[in-house]
Amino acid sequence: MYKIKFNDLTLISNKRKIQKNNIIFFFYGIGCCSDDFIYLFKHLRKKNYQLVIPELPGHNFSFSQTNYSLEIFTRNIFLLIKKINMKKITFFAHSVGGIIPILLAKNYLKKKFFKKFINYEGNLTSYDTLTVTKKTSLYKKAEFKKKFKKLINICEVSDDIALKKWSQSLKKISYNAFYDISKDAVLFSQSDKLLKFFRTFFSKKIYLYGSKSELFFSEFLFGSIRYKIYDCGHFSFYENSSRFGSCFNRLIFERNI
Repeated sequence: MYKIKFNDLTLISNKRKIQKNNIIFFFYGIGCCSDDFIYLFKHLRKKNYQLVIPELPGHNFSFSQTNYSLEIFTRNIFLLIKKINMKKITFFAHSVGGIIPILLAKNYLKKKFFKKFINYEGNLTSYDTLTVTKKTSLYKKAEFKKKFKKLINICEVSDDIALKKWSQSLKKISYNAFYDISKDAVLFSQSDKLLKFFRTFFSKKIYLYGSKSELFFSEFLFGSIRYKIYDCGHFSFYENSSRFGSCFNRLIFERNI
């Protein structure tokens, strides 16, 4: 595993330098960190592929930044893609991370840059944000520090294995970053603009969801192939890392769309 720095980005990868071809960008959701997915490096089926996991701003102890905007983060991802001159990129995104490839497409990249987009319960609609991000955005920033500690405590003592593991990553995150990114997620998901763009722009896309998740939508609404990961919910990588790893490889290397 290698740590790569570019502008304000910290990227974790299975290779020392960023390559032009056979790139997989993995964007995790709010409150997670690259540590949750390092095991994927060992189980990547095709060794000529490079898996790149950018740390979200203020995540995994990267507290030096003062601006946690998803738009600025997305622009830095674009500048990296442009500098390396990457081609035909595979994007895998989870939850809030699902916003990033869409912003890349809306603001910077043409279709030719996208080889495949697997969106695991990405925040495409206002409905997706009704839980943590929407509740976070309703607080004043000055009072959120205590609320964030309370969230960590609730998850830490939960009987839900996913929430318990999530709490360990939450402890590595700036509460300011959690707050600002939550506000961005709620803002971008309003009026279903992301969903409409997701449906029309991406010709090769899969919408992945957990069988135990409460996010149930019609296939026609998403306009894409839907793929179910069984006996898991929103955090399948916590609930069953082996099953998630197998699904990750299958969707990237085997599933033809």
